[in-house]
Amino acid sequence: MSDILVIQNTKNEGIATLGRLFEQDGFSITTVLAKKENIPQLDHKAVIILGAPESANDDLPYLKNELVLIRESVKKNIPVLGICLGSQLIAKAFGARVYPGNKKEIGFYHDIEFDSANSGLFRGIKSPATVFHWHGDTFDLPENAIRLAHSKDYQNQAIKIGTAVGVQFHLEVDDPTIRLWLEKSKEELGSVPYISAQKIIEEIPKNMETVHSNLKTFYQNFKSEFHL
Repeated sequence: MSDILVIQNTKNEGIATLGRLFEQDGFSITTVLAKKENIPQLDHKAVIILGAPESANDDLPYLKNELVLIRESVKKNIPVLGICLGSQLIAKAFGARVYPGNKKEIGFYHDIEFDSANSGLFRGIKSPATVFHWHGDTFDLPENAIRLAHSKDYQNQAIKIGTAVGVQFHLEVDDPTIRLWLEKSKEELGSVPYISAQKIIEEIPKNMETVHSNLKTFYQNFKSEFHL
């Protein structure tokens, strides 16, 4: 059995730079395309649940299976990292409401602030932090969860409940991933007048090094937090 189980919810959203960090440290990775493949027996050091355009509220069998996976992993003290949709599924798995935010966040933002008393997973990252966003849904804080980060428009940007960590934003992205998302989402972006795909492309060189640096710091903190 592999060390890291990756649940990929759409073929266009992979583990990207985060996967390379795990592999460089000698971790083996099993990736499951949730729409087409069954989740294997839970016997891994960590579980990563990635994003997708779908909502955590969609009545889809594979998303229901992921809710079970999240709860079972936490029961067994297995670390879970949920990114974007993955974070929303973590919130929903523990009884919180998931719903549309006030506005879509797409592109590079410099507004993630860490809750200082709870932000060990983000220790060493400058606050406010530079991240890449692509989401329109938000969620309430589940009972017994700890908020790790927030922003002006999304009060729950990162949370922790047991061994599950959810982050709304993307630190794992690389240049090809962003360009792919932009290419595949022309219709969506056309309906959001305040988002410019060209501006996002122009901002890649200015921001990607910082995003990668922030990911590396978070990755080391995540490994340390959960003794990976």
